[in-house]
Amino acid sequence: MTRRVTALYGPTLMRTGAVSVHGQIPARVTSNRPPEPFPVQRRSNRDEDFRRANPALPEPADRHRKPLAPQPPIPQRSRWSPLQAVAVLIFLGLPGCSVMPGELNFFPLYRHRLDPDGTVLELDTLWPLFHFERRNDGGSDFRIRPFYRRIEEGERNDGATPITEHQFLWPLGRVRSGGPPTSAQLSRLFPLWWYQSHINDKNQLETDWFVTPLLWGGSSEDGSEDYLMVLPFYGDAPGWLSYDRFQTILFPLYVHLEYKGDKSYYFPWLLAGYGHNDEGRHWHRVLPFYSVDVDKGQFERYTALWPFVHWGVEDLDTDDPVHQTFLFPLYGTQESTSGKSNAWTVLWPFFQKTEIEDEWLRLDLAWPIFRYLSDSNEDDPIHQWWIWPLVSRTVTKDQRAWSFLWPLIWLSQYDDPQGQQNQTWILPFYWRIHRDRNDGTEDDFIKIWPLLHHQSDHDGSGNWSALSPWPWRASNAYGVEEMYGWIWSLAKGRWTPDDSSVQIGGHLFSKRERHGRRQMSVPFLFNYEDHAQGEGGTFRLFQFIPIPVGGGH
Repeated sequence: MTRRVTALYGPTLMRTGAVSVHGQIPARVTSNRPPEPFPVQRRSNRDEDFRRANPALPEPADRHRKPLAPQPPIPQRSRWSPLQAVAVLIFLGLPGCSVMPGELNFFPLYRHRLDPDGTVLELDTLWPLFHFERRNDGGSDFRIRPFYRRIEEGERNDGATPITEHQFLWPLGRVRSGGPPTSAQLSRLFPLWWYQSHINDKNQLETDWFVTPLLWGGSSEDGSEDYLMVLPFYGDAPGWLSYDRFQTILFPLYVHLEYKGDKSYYFPWLLAGYGHNDEGRHWHRVLPFYSVDVDKGQFERYTALWPFVHWGVEDLDTDDPVHQTFLFPLYGTQESTSGKSNAWTVLWPFFQKTEIEDEWLRLDLAWPIFRYLSDSNEDDPIHQWWIWPLVSRTVTKDQRAWSFLWPLIWLSQYDDPQGQQNQTWILPFYWRIHRDRNDGTEDDFIKIWPLLHHQSDHDGSGNWSALSPWPWRASNAYGVEEMYGWIWSLAKGRWTPDDSSVQIGGHLFSKRERHGRRQMSVPFLFNYEDHAQGEGGTFRLFQFIPIPVGGGH
């Protein structure tokens, strides 16, 4: 076979597709064969020189390899994946990085807002999914909405460990740690598990937990609060369900309760049992047949064919005990020995009257249509009447209230240790809660449901939002706006004495003024940030083209 060696001068495209950058003259071996779609591994120059000096040697087998069919070019993978690009954008917004401007808005893909020193104040990526913000106390708030939120408190003045809280699938999941020694540490994913530890009134560590509502447990350092319950099979717990002690076997077949010295035993629970205390009280029952409950020197209570027949005596520790009989629900009477106290009921609860001479009077006619109540007790007086559902009036020592068209309209005024509170409710569309505090400051909350709410607090902070469909406030609204507010909020704002912000349409317009420095932006179109008070600012067209504005330029 005749072979030709052709010299190519200058930068040369070699078999591998590379261009010579050294100006050398590579050799290209050509033949009548079509070009190979994949390059053959290049032999060393020593092998090539040997074959030129010995042309009689047989050619390598790969020179007669059957040509492959032309193959389409293989696309090369991009150097940047979307996650890598997002990571770079986040990196450029980290503290100390001066590549990006302090205000940048490519909502909903990416948005950040920085302090003059480069500290991240706000950061959104793939809104509403990823959000980060710096808290005013120096802590942080990170969210992967609507699944997860992490809140970290700033440095505390009392030297305690800052509180860290994790929320997931809020309000079902919560983990809270840190704070002063007496602060509760808790973990929950309702209804699967719940755990809490705290320092009790004996200054000892106490823990409580459950795994599903069937398995409960707890412990304390001195062992007095150790317990385990596997419901409904077995349970023994102190301080459970408000009882001093709760014990059960095969609930409700056997239950033992202890409460303020009273000990009760049920088999089964509520229907049959007995009990006593160390001060002379004893009781026993087999419902519905009978029940006896006697506390020596206090009262005697009896029933037969419960709940139909009741009789007994109350106030045995006074000089005017009260005797009572009741044939449920037809007729009942109650009268003291002196006659100063008496009561009757017919077709309970529709018609009844209770009276204590010069102290107490309650009259119900066609309950709940009409009620009149007057209690002249000096410590806690109350005067109330209503014609339901049209109108009602209540006056106590610290409360004045009206209601109209119950339960739609409520007007009330409360006196509390902090000041005077006025409430106006026109359900479900409007309510206002206003407090005039004793120190001259005010708290105010207004809601026009579901359109908007506005709240201002005595410390100079506040917030507003439109729309605002969540019907509760304060602790009953904790975490809801932060995790789910993006679903319904068209515009919102918040403020403290030295920090205020406004957002419209997520971040279609975003503005914040902090320590006298303004920052604002509209996605892709522009952003603006002040340099410092009295030194003007920078307007950036299309987020990057700077145009100096104001003094100092």
